[in-house]
Formats: sequence, structure tokens, C-alpha cells
Amino acid sequence: MNNLKFNKELKNFYILLLGEFISEFGSKMTSFALIMWAFEKSGSVMSASTLTFCTLLPSILLSFFAGSLIDGWNKKRIMLIANVIATIFSLITLILILNNQLNISYLYLINFTLGVVSAFENPAADVIISLIVPEEYYTKTSGLYSFTNAFSTTFVPIISTAFYAFLGLKVIVILDLFSFVFAFLSLLIFVHVPNNIIIAEAEEESFLSSCKQGIHYIIERKGIFHLIIFMAFVNFIAAIYNCNFAPMILSRNGNNKLELGIVSSMVGIAGIVGSILVTLLKEPKKRIPFIINIMIFSFLFCNGMLGIGRNYYVWMVAVFAGNCLIPFLTANVTYIMRTNIPIEMQGRVFSARNTLQYFSIPVGYIVGGVLTDKLLEPFMKTPSTLQQFFSYIVGTGKGAGNGLIYIIIALLGFAGCCFFKSNEHLKSLDD
Repeated sequence: MNNLKFNKELKNFYILLLGEFISEFGSKMTSFALIMWAFEKSGSVMSASTLTFCTLLPSILLSFFAGSLIDGWNKKRIMLIANVIATIFSLITLILILNNQLNISYLYLINFTLGVVSAFENPAADVIISLIVPEEYYTKTSGLYSFTNAFSTTFVPIISTAFYAFLGLKVIVILDLFSFVFAFLSLLIFVHVPNNIIIAEAEEESFLSSCKQGIHYIIERKGIFHLIIFMAFVNFIAAIYNCNFAPMILSRNGNNKLELGIVSSMVGIAGIVGSILVTLLKEPKKRIPFIINIMIFSFLFCNGMLGIGRNYYVWMVAVFAGNCLIPFLTANVTYIMRTNIPIEMQGRVFSARNTLQYFSIPVGYIVGGVLTDKLLEPFMKTPSTLQQFFSYIVGTGKGAGNGLIYIIIALLGFAGCCFFKSNEHLKSLDD
């Protein structure tokens, strides 16, 4: 990581990254613990998963409107206000716990509010990175962000489960509060963010007109638009993958949660390894073919092996290989977006991008659940010539339908990547 040695150019970034990492780690611990608490209280998977949905939906829907405000406001101030609001709601959660008044309906409201906050905070953070990081470090600093996310993915479930079992939910929320305070003070005192990006026409434009600018900018730049559509496609496949992951493994290994934990941990470990490689290896000369080839391999190998596999050794290899290259995907997509979009437009464009790119995630969860439960599982239990053919590939019994959907999304992902690989608008982004 010699290219990322601590120097004056990256000092702001390192401090921001540290604060964001500690804050995110605390937030993820609380989210994970609250999901366990919700499932423990209700016994319903739907009640627990709805907590995540309540956070995700407002963040996606409101991003379109948030961008026009972000470009005209002080980005650092937006993040500080978001941090304060998150701290207040964590404090409310703690008070409810201490008074034994916490219930799931309150959590839905809290998560929905935090989703609204993230619609402003996340694009503002993206713009801040563009402001404080020199262009030559975009790819490698993205690798460091991937590293912190992968680290959290790996260790949050372990630490949160241990704290929840031995110390209780209130201790986790208290630690989360301290993490917010640390992030707030480090950003307020030590991170200098230039605020010389001013939209001259802001006073003359209506709010709706300003909102539309992000969408118009994306649509007019065909390369950027098609890249966002490609990422929406990737997110759609990933959502189908995620919603079937735990059910597939548990149904095929006799409900062995330890094996599920081992296989799940490979996602984070692969992310850590991949993000380190991003910071060490040379950047590709042609980013678009590199991005699409990564996803061809990930779709075919990871999803294909998950569908064909019968034990957790195969699943571990599949998950590690499929996720190890994802940091390269995110780093190179981030580089393209940052270098092709003017900083004064990034708030609106990144927000519009989030709406377009992430809306496919809840759609993928719905499609993946319906396809497996209503179509593929019943199909694999009904003898027929076609069912017998697929049984040679994915086996029979409980979970065969889950296995079959991984074969389907492997082929669908491969076909989609081949389609995008020949896209001339995407190729133009490398010129």
C-alpha cells in the first residue's frame, strides 16, 4: 500500500474514513442486534426483514429529490446534521429499552427516519470524497472503503451476537452512541472540506427543475446512463442471490447454522482480500471490459457452484471466488463516475443514480422469493422429464428449487453481461 502512504493530500480522507468506519461498525452492530431482537420477540422472519426494508425504501425513493438540495448546501454540514439525527434516534432507542417500552412498530418508524437521513448523507459523502481526494487516488481509496465494509461484514455478526448474548441490547446501543460521537467530532474538528462549489443558477431554478437536472444529465450522457443500468442489473441478480442464500444452505445441510455462518463469513473475507488487492495492483487501462469480465466470472462461477454444490466446502469456494473481485468492480465504477461527472453536479447525479441503480434491489428480493417458493420448489417436487433433467444438475429434495434458481441467475447474469459488453456507449467511457 505504498501508493497510499499517509501524506497531506490524503489526511482528510484518512480521518473521514476512520470516523465513518467506526460509526458504520456501531450502526451495523445495532441493526444486527435489533434484527435478532425482533425475530426473538415476534418469531417472524418477515417482521425482522421488514426492518431492513424500512431503511432501504425511503433511501431509494428520496435520493432523487435529495440531490438537488445537496449540490446547493454545505456537504460537511449535511453529514454532521445526519450524524446528529442518527444519534438522537439511537438515544431514543436506548431510552425505550431502559423503560421496557421498545416494540417493533417503533423500530419501523425509527428505521424509516434513518432511511430518509441516509438519502441525504450518502450522496453528500460521495461528493466529499471527490472534493478531498486527488483523482489519481480514486480507485485505491475506493479499495480502502471496500476493505472497511468487508471488515464490518465479516466481524459485525460475530461481535454483535456475542455482545447481545452476554451484555444485552442496551450495551450495543450505548456503544453505537459513542461511535456516532466519535464520527461527529472527527468530522467537525479535523476534516477540512472545500465549500467553493456554488450553483450560480440555484436561485433562479425551481426545486423540481433542479431535481430533474440529475436525471437529465444521466440520460444525456449515454455512457453513464448505460453503466447505471448495468449496475441496476447486477443489483437485481445480487438481490435474488441474497434472498435465497440462507434458505438454500439451511435447507440442503439439515438446518446446520454453523455451516451457514462459515459460508457467510467468506463474503467478508473475500471482500477484505479483494480490497487489499485493489490498493496494490495496477489499474486497468480499459475499465469497462474489466468490469464486465469480473461479473461474468462472478455470475457463472459463484452462482453456478452454489446451485450445483451439495456441501459447504463447495459453497465456501464459490462464495470466496465470486466475491473476491467485487471490490475491483466497485472501485472502477466509482472512478468512472467521479471522473466523468463535474463536482458541481455530483450531488444531483449521484442521488439520481442511487434511485435508478438501487431500486432493482427490492424488486429482486420479491422476484427471487416468489420464483423459488411459488414456482421452482414445487416444480422440483413434481416428477417430469424436465424435472428429472434438472435433478441431475441440482439434486433433489428440499432446497433443489433454491439450487435451480442459482443456475438460472448464473445463465441470466452471463447473458446480460455479454449484452452489455457489446454496448458502444459503455465502451465510450474508456476513450
